Amino acid sequence: MKRTNYSGSFHFLLRGLLGYAAYYAIFPMWLPSWLNKLRGVQITNFRKVYVAPNVLIDSLYPEAVTIEDEVYLTRGVKIIAHFNPTNPIAEMMGVNSQVKPVRIGFGTFVGVNAIVLPGVELGRCCIVGAGAVVTKSAPEYSILGGNPAKIIGDVRKLKKS
Repeated sequence: MKRTNYSGSFHFLLRGLLGYAAYYAIFPMWLPSWLNKLRGVQITNFRKVYVAPNVLIDSLYPEAVTIEDEVYLTRGVKIIAHFNPTNPIAEMMGVNSQVKPVRIGFGTFVGVNAIVLPGVELGRCCIVGAGAVVTKSAPEYSILGGNPAKIIGDVRKLKKS
């Protein structure tokens, strides 16, 4: 994908302002998810998604991110759907920009300061541990942790107390 200069685009600036507002919004609880939906994030029902303050959802390509219902994104989560290399790296790689869709499945919990990278699909009811860096997709009911994140458990096997 060819790199684009968005600086003069009204649409780009509006999405940026909505993203900034969503990043800092704290009340009412549905406001950050609604603002992200307005900027293009694929959210079916913004009242069934919790986006904590300080969550960054792709700043350039929010439309490449899908968040299903009952998802909980805690403080500091970053979801990135693109890679924009510097000009020298782009020349070396022969690639200007790459966008790979990200999907966060129904009922998934993403822990504090976790990072979800381009092309990742998290299945239904996954748990992503705090600080994890998710570089690969995970099947439903996975528990992920580490950098890079690995499957460390299964939600269905958690001990009930």
